[in-house]
This record gives sequence, C-alpha cells and structure tokens, in this order.
Amino acid sequence: MHNNEEVLLPTRDFLRQLIGQPKVKTKELADVLRSRGVFTGTDQKEVTGPILIKTGLSPYEYTELRESYKTKEESPKSITRTISWDSDTHLLDAIPDIVDYETLLNDQFGVFSVSGMSGFTALNDDPNHIYMDFKIERKDSVKNWGENVVVHDGRVEIRKGDDGKSLNISLSHTAPETREFGDKVASKLIKHFKDEGHISQSEQVKVIRFSDFTNEGRVLFLNELSQKASHSMLSFVDTKDIHFSPDHDIANPPHDIAWMKDKIEDLKMKGQGLHSTFFVSDVAFHPYIQLFGIQCDYTFEGDNCSGTCRILFEFSDKDESARGELTLNLSMLKLDANDTGASRTALKKQIIESLEKFKMEAYDKHRIQKP
Repeated sequence: MHNNEEVLLPTRDFLRQLIGQPKVKTKELADVLRSRGVFTGTDQKEVTGPILIKTGLSPYEYTELRESYKTKEESPKSITRTISWDSDTHLLDAIPDIVDYETLLNDQFGVFSVSGMSGFTALNDDPNHIYMDFKIERKDSVKNWGENVVVHDGRVEIRKGDDGKSLNISLSHTAPETREFGDKVASKLIKHFKDEGHISQSEQVKVIRFSDFTNEGRVLFLNELSQKASHSMLSFVDTKDIHFSPDHDIANPPHDIAWMKDKIEDLKMKGQGLHSTFFVSDVAFHPYIQLFGIQCDYTFEGDNCSGTCRILFEFSDKDESARGELTLNLSMLKLDANDTGASRTALKKQIIESLEKFKMEAYDKHRIQKP
C-alpha cells in the first residue's frame, strides 16, 4: 500500500459482514492474528472473526483482505449425487408438509439472507421429479454503496431413476453460498426420507470426490468422461484447458517430468489438442500427476436442437479431500437449431443431464475399489 493512499476502514457491522464473506478465507484471518502474535486453538471464523471485529483492522491488514477478496463471481455450475430409494411413494408426496429451510442458512455474521424460495414443485407435472428454486442475497461491504447487495440463484432438483430404485440429486449454484445452502436443503430432505422409511438408514449419498481416485485413476476417469461419453447428446471435439500439478508426495518421477517437481506448484494450460500432450496421453506419467480439471469443446444434437458447447469438469475445493467434489460447468453454448424454443438454461441442464449415466459408469470403473 502506498503511503499516500487513503483507506476507509470498516468497523462493527461493516467489518462483521466483510469477515463473513465466503471469499475471505479462514486462513487469511488467522494469518492476520498470527502476524500480531495472537494464536487461537482453531482457525474457524467463529473464533477468529469476533477477535478481529473487537480489535479492528489496520489499513495494511484491510487492504490485504480486500485485494484477496476481489475476484470474479463463479459462473453457473452443477453437481449431481445419487442415493438408493426404497419406496413406491411419489417424491412430491414424500416431501414434508412444513420445513423452515431459511434456518439452514445459519449466518452469524449477517451477510446472507434468503430473498426468495419457491418450495418444492413437480417439474412438468411429474410427481417423481421435483425442484425448488431459491435466491440468496449477500451484503457485500467491499463494493460501493448502492452496489453492495448481490443476489445469487440456486436450485435443488431431485428425480427418481427410471427403475424407481434410486434418486438423482442435482444442485445448481452460482456462488459458494448457493451451493452450501442447496447442500443443506438436500441433506435435510434425505434425513426426512430416511426417518419416513423411503430410504434405508444405512444408505449413503454417492458423491464423486477427488480423493476417490488414485492419480492414474483420476486421469483415466476425466479423460474417459470428457472424450468418450456414451448415452449423451455430446460429440467430443477438442480439449481446450487442463489444470494439474505434479504430486509432490511421490518420489522419483520419470525424467521427462522430473523438472516439474521442484518448479511447478499449480499449472493451467490453454491450447488445442491438449489431451494428446505426452504427460496426459502417456500412462507412465499418470501416477505422478494430480489432474484437477479439464475443459473440452463439443458438438451436441438432441430432439429439435443442435449446436456447440464447452464444459469444464473440475474437482472443486481440491485441496480439501473431504469436499473435493466433481463439478460440471457448461461455460459456453452456441445454438445452430432450437426448434422447440427451449431456454438456454433448460438446454444446458439437458446437456449436463445426458452425461449422468456415463459419469457414474466411468466413476465405478476407475475409482479406488474398497473391500
């Protein structure tokens, strides 16, 4: 920070809202305290936040937090999960009559609020395909007055499988807070379904996580899912982006990639034909590489629609193995034909859903097989 730079420091409620922003990370707050010689038993915001609210921030500390926060909002993403279903009851009839979903937000910093919620409704009059749309409002003290409220949309969608023996749970989100709230809503419903006997108490939600694969299995999974998906509307065209790093915990990598071990922490490559580069196409390198994400271009053709699109397959929060869940982001859509006049949102959803069956097949094939 320049010595002549003027900084208006947030205090009290404004500081509380800044600390509560999801992009102000727990580690950053803990680092501020440690730089003062203050150490806490945990880095959780519930502990470090009140200390900083009471003591305030210096101009330097505030500037550092503000700059780390100023990143663009995430584009719409989708995650899907599955769990077994053991009931003949329609999904719409299995929903509890009254649920106070707003209490699930549980935001002690006063940053977030639920500004809209539809309640669960049958999609296209199908009682076994239900959804709930919601809006989360975020007070953003970093932005200028008049622009300091941001609203993000989210959706929880649940559909019975064709065999009636499974549920597909889809969470659509545009920001961390909509993902977290949708996750809590889905968990609340699953607990209710278990309590009512629709789902066995021993059943667990099947989630595709970064830690479910060995390094080589993860490369094979993402390559197969992105390039060879059957049962879908998509035809693979090219790989545009790859995000990976060498695995620093594995010694003696092959000579051709040994230079990366001490020089590369995290690498994103953009270009053409990246799936044919030696460190992706040569299986001898796979045990030494952690592949985090891959983005590909496709053509697609469905009922009365066709065009091109780009999809990012990414393990979000990859550094937290317990939360590194596979996320699909359809980041670009160009239509050549759309005879039914379906919305772009509906078409994106249709394309992503067409990958679901093959995604689970590829997952079962390449994941770490547990006894």
